[in-house]
Amino acid sequence: MMVFHALRTAFRNLLRHKTNAVVNILSLTIGLTSAIFIFLWVLDEYGFDKFHTNDKDLYQVMINHTFPDGQIHTYGATPAKLKEAVRAVIPEVSNITQTNMSSTLLVQHEEVSFQEEGIYSDNEFFTIFHFPLVHGDPSNPLPDNNSIALSQKLAEKLFKDTDPIGKTVQVEQTQEFMVSAVFADIPTNSSIQVEFVAPFEVHYQENPWMQGWQTGGTKTFLTLDPKASLPAVNQKLETLIKSNCTECTTSPFLYGFSKLYLNGRFEGGKNVGGRIEQVILFSIVASIILLMACINFMNLATASAASRSKEVSVRKIIGANRLGLVVHFMLESLIIAFLGLLLARSLVHTLLPFFNTITSKSIQLDIFDPLFLGGAVAITLVCGLLAGIYPAIFLSSFKPISIFRGNARSLLTGSGLRKTLVVIQFASALVLVVGSIIIYQQIKYISNKDLGFDKSQVLVINQNKDLIANTAPFKNAMLQLSNVENIGFGGNDIFVIPITTTEIDWTGKPNDASIHFKLFRADEGFIPTMGIEMLQGRNFVGVNQDSLSYIINRRAMEIMGIPEHEVIGSELGVWGNKGRIVGVTKDFHNDNLKLGIEPLVFLYSENLGAHYFVKINQSASMSESLAGIEKVFKAHSPDYPFEFTFLDEQFEQQYRSDLVLGKLSMSFMVISILISCLGLFGLATFTAARRIKELGIRKVMGATSLNLVLMLCGDFTKLVLISILIGSPIAWYLAKEYLSGFAFHVDISGITFLLSGLGLLALALLTVGFQSLKAALTNPADSLRSE
Repeated sequence: MMVFHALRTAFRNLLRHKTNAVVNILSLTIGLTSAIFIFLWVLDEYGFDKFHTNDKDLYQVMINHTFPDGQIHTYGATPAKLKEAVRAVIPEVSNITQTNMSSTLLVQHEEVSFQEEGIYSDNEFFTIFHFPLVHGDPSNPLPDNNSIALSQKLAEKLFKDTDPIGKTVQVEQTQEFMVSAVFADIPTNSSIQVEFVAPFEVHYQENPWMQGWQTGGTKTFLTLDPKASLPAVNQKLETLIKSNCTECTTSPFLYGFSKLYLNGRFEGGKNVGGRIEQVILFSIVASIILLMACINFMNLATASAASRSKEVSVRKIIGANRLGLVVHFMLESLIIAFLGLLLARSLVHTLLPFFNTITSKSIQLDIFDPLFLGGAVAITLVCGLLAGIYPAIFLSSFKPISIFRGNARSLLTGSGLRKTLVVIQFASALVLVVGSIIIYQQIKYISNKDLGFDKSQVLVINQNKDLIANTAPFKNAMLQLSNVENIGFGGNDIFVIPITTTEIDWTGKPNDASIHFKLFRADEGFIPTMGIEMLQGRNFVGVNQDSLSYIINRRAMEIMGIPEHEVIGSELGVWGNKGRIVGVTKDFHNDNLKLGIEPLVFLYSENLGAHYFVKINQSASMSESLAGIEKVFKAHSPDYPFEFTFLDEQFEQQYRSDLVLGKLSMSFMVISILISCLGLFGLATFTAARRIKELGIRKVMGATSLNLVLMLCGDFTKLVLISILIGSPIAWYLAKEYLSGFAFHVDISGITFLLSGLGLLALALLTVGFQSLKAALTNPADSLRSE
């Protein structure tokens, strides 16, 4: 009965105070919509790699590599011999598997071929990881070294509707396997994304360099007995490495596999966070937006309390106690919150495709999922209770005798809390506005940053076996195309060059030096294709002259301490191969812009690398250029599909998480401003209505409409100015912390704070001014008639 009565009273009050009702429900709807979106995003982030049935006992072997100068680098590349050694001496390990580093390889069946991401592993891969088989023997998916397991998607692409089991496929034209299993397509919230699993032993035998303890060509995963002691197992792992490799300076340790996605950053051998920081940040932002919506509710409920004072007094006179009134008003608040939830659910369903686009996710809304349902209800309950607790206590505190003596107004004169809440709202809005602008400026700065090479109009084509066999004819044919300016061959990712080494020797090198140099293999066409400027010396000419020639960047020259006039012709050793420096390039960015420019050594290579980089004329038709390039490609590589990417698109991928951060920040900025202005609109409406007789008297006494508008706007202007003063230092500190993560970043400008503050003030004045002008233009005869 109490719930029914509260429901009926709540709807009566909604109809009686329509403006307040619209503002409250709209604010809570927007706040809950934002919170639900972030909740879905956080669930997706936390759900990464947690779907494996043995998640709590599943670990990846990580390596701490200590260098002579004490630096520690942490990575997940382990020796191939580690698996069998662990199986032999650490009984606490239930299952163990190893894989190579995944790569894109050609997979063929008869005339059908695709380039697909795959790995080499063993049977225990499917025991440790929960990738269920659709076809094949679950206990023995890879029965021998001639077997291969395909994903459902790849099996359908290769074999259409026919049964793939027992049919043969070729990998990279040299390895032939029989399909022994088909596994379900791997979900998107998995960090392992492969389309086939081939026998590890085949890869191991074809790569003899992997057979030493100092190599790191594999990833090792294992499950522990639930009763095992993790520190004890780590100690055994470390002893195992030292007993098999006395010269190794590596220390292995186990780290929870599903933890790596969110906590994958290590410094000095210790975990220091990772994507978890973004999850925490957006959770805080969602909480702030919800709080702002709750502030609107509290402000309007307490401001309009006079209209309910007699209701409270009558309830008390007929026997209602304070606790009962508190419960009644809390139920009203919860009813409004759940109305907001119903509207928020519809809004989330409508906007989810847009949200997935800006976050690069594929989140699905399942309102019957217990986790989502429980979370959404919990968020709404917290929101409703938080919004209603103070108004409930405030309204239930009225004394009937004071109300009926006409002292209701005296109970409502204290507006300090309302002013404080408005200040909190607009200070929070300022922080979000400034933060969004700084993030946008930084992303724009990154996008327009001069990298030291030209990434525009550069096509990236993966190397393959056909092109290795036809390197010279392929490059010559490309250069004959009128739309192609140049072509160069190079190693892996130019934006974040992955290969590093400390095994660089030069005259005068300190004995204990362990400086990390980046290595990039390239031919004579790469540097001119990328527009990298030479500081001195020459570019590569060809293999006959440059098999032991090296080109370094300015940073490497400075690190080595070689005078500029002596650097050309200086001796340089890379992995023990002695040669000469023939050129020095100007510095260009060879790592993420969050880091600095690293010392770099170019090694000459015609076909030991990963990509061909094709520079297309700026004025050329892209469709025409691609058609010509594809024709040349198919002429020299008929068995491989023509696949490519653009270099500037690869660059954007490097900063995808920052782009998502920027887009979400902009969205939250708009939402926070909207909620703040909604609250101010409702408060201004109430204030104008409450002071309508005062305004009438002032107008009769000679005040102009402009005077009255300025008077009404003055109080709110002061509150917004105080908000700007409070929010600015907080925004500055948070912006400074964000930018400190980049070696290259924009400067924090006072103009940003000034424009943000003025913008918020203008919106606040526009919001308040509309209601103030409406009140000021009211005919005094109408407002004073009852007197």
